Amino acid sequence: MAEAVEQERRITLAEFEQRVAAAADGRRLELVDGRIVMMSNPTETHEQIVSNLGAPLKLAMDGRNCRTYLGGIRVQANDDLGRFDGCRSDIVVRCGPRGDRTWITDPVVVVEVLSPSTMDVDRGRKLWFYKSLASVSHILLIYTDQMRVEHYRRTDGDWSMEVLTRPGDDLVLDAVAYRIDLGRIYFDLPIG
Repeated sequence: MAEAVEQERRITLAEFEQRVAAAADGRRLELVDGRIVMMSNPTETHEQIVSNLGAPLKLAMDGRNCRTYLGGIRVQANDDLGRFDGCRSDIVVRCGPRGDRTWITDPVVVVEVLSPSTMDVDRGRKLWFYKSLASVSHILLIYTDQMRVEHYRRTDGDWSMEVLTRPGDDLVLDAVAYRIDLGRIYFDLPIG
């Protein structure tokens, strides 16, 4: 969930980091197209979906030299702090050597759990940003008000989109050899 913070002009990631360090008030912020966006507190439904997908995904990735991050790490295009996007996804999978920065530049899977207040940004500018990252193979937009997952998959340098809406539908993340039933993602939720 996100809410734009009022500001006069677009800022870079370097300026964003300075403002975040100066504020140090515990707010979770991200930078979307040079605009600071304050992330609001998630609902129980949002967190249940993140847990239902994130926990089994993390267990599967642990044995594959991949790491799964739930909601904290920032995704950037590269190490250039003069850029305008530093987004925080609900779930991110990256493979390869471990680092120790507050951002990553090479996610393979990116997951956004949508809500009415974030849907326009998540399905708009953030989706465009994630698609621009060469390392990303899968982008998932998961709805909280209905059983619906939009799965964007990179194939042969282009993007295709599949919509999953039934409990028996399998979500397949072939880039990381992972499969989960949609009913598992929405387990223990009154959505259907």
